[in-house]
Amino acid sequence: MLRRRFLVSLLLAAVAALPARAEPLALSLEQALERGMEASLALKQTDAHKAGTAADVGISRSLFLPKLDVVGLGSWAQVGSSIGFISNLPTIGDLNVNLRGDGYAVIQNSFGNIGLALSYPLINFERGPLLAAAQALDQAADVRVQEQRRQSRFAITNAYLNLQLTEALIPVWQRSIALSTTLLKDAEALLDGGLGARIDVFRAQALLASDQSGLSAARSEQAIAASALARLLDLPAEQTLEASAPLLAAAPWPLDLQASVEAATSNRPALDVIRQERAAAEAKVRAARGTMLPRVGLLVGGGINGDNLSLPVLNGSNSIGNVPVAGEVSLPGVSSSGSASGSFYDYGVLLTLRQPLFDGGLSAQSAALAESQVQEQRLLLKQREQVIILAVESFWHTHRSAAETMQASRKAVVASEEAVRDAQLRYRAGIAPVTELLLAQRDLQAARSAEATAIQQWNLSRAGLELETGQR
Repeated sequence: MLRRRFLVSLLLAAVAALPARAEPLALSLEQALERGMEASLALKQTDAHKAGTAADVGISRSLFLPKLDVVGLGSWAQVGSSIGFISNLPTIGDLNVNLRGDGYAVIQNSFGNIGLALSYPLINFERGPLLAAAQALDQAADVRVQEQRRQSRFAITNAYLNLQLTEALIPVWQRSIALSTTLLKDAEALLDGGLGARIDVFRAQALLASDQSGLSAARSEQAIAASALARLLDLPAEQTLEASAPLLAAAPWPLDLQASVEAATSNRPALDVIRQERAAAEAKVRAARGTMLPRVGLLVGGGINGDNLSLPVLNGSNSIGNVPVAGEVSLPGVSSSGSASGSFYDYGVLLTLRQPLFDGGLSAQSAALAESQVQEQRLLLKQREQVIILAVESFWHTHRSAAETMQASRKAVVASEEAVRDAQLRYRAGIAPVTELLLAQRDLQAARSAEATAIQQWNLSRAGLELETGQR
């Protein structure tokens, strides 16, 4: 007994230590859209892409501006020579020291230079098309943001409508369970009174179990739909959602089919993105061809130079030959040193001309690649137009048929409720089998589900038309 109490105490303590689950967040559709449009990761991604294309435009514009550089050079070198001649030394140059006999010299040289260099491309047939291509891609990024706003709005609306539908189906199953429970009690009472059959009890039990299974599945679908909406709103994983607004039919779509198609094809950012990308590809064709045209550049430069040349060691020795008796006589050596330093300035102008003659077919193949992209964008534009027209027609016909389905399902719900009541009375009176009541209840459950589904399809098709046309 003490051990059991101890285990129970541990279990209660563990449960108390668990973090409390966040309260469900109830949102209306407008609240979900407001939150979702601010937190949309897809929108943030398109905004980041737009920042990149704007930077590309700045890079292309820099091709039209001059470049100013600070240039400098510093060097130090030391050379020891016994031949008196130094050649091909980059840091000193060519020097000739007059050494006689077995003389030796050490030369040190320090050089410094600092200046400015201004370069400017006067003629460049490639930079103009490159700027045009960058500007076209930047405009494509602008309209891509607009298109993504439509897509994000539709995705949030779709997820919210799915959540509404799953939440609306839960009461349907709950009412069906209430009827099934009542039927089971009636069947058991009739069996106990000797007026019913065991098969009626078994059928009622099976019906109740089926309804309970349907309710469990509906709750699972509701949790999945809430999670899908929460992900679009970028909410924490532990945060649950609820739809505060009931599933009600929205206002009908105001445009006919032809007007809807015209609105979708004449004002659609998705098509403008393709048009701008095609313009960028056409500019890249011109840029590729411009690489084989001449380029003229200007270079202006000037600077100050300083140099210090020193000879810390300069040894020379002499001798007298053919001296009688002594033969060759060495004379005293001479050792001396010296240095020299100075500075100078220089400036100049350089005009360059570059005319490519052969690049291995690089420019031709680059132009061919860009031309293929132009053709691909043209075909893609036609294909996307057809997809949009198909989507508009599908949403429009679904919206129209959903209106009829809502009316029919509403009538079916009313008729099925009356049929269930009559079947219950007939069954209790013993003049109708339980099968009649089972079928009536099944029809009622199906009619209520169909009504909720029809309302959701009505609202979803309207949201799809808003996506395609950009109208509310």
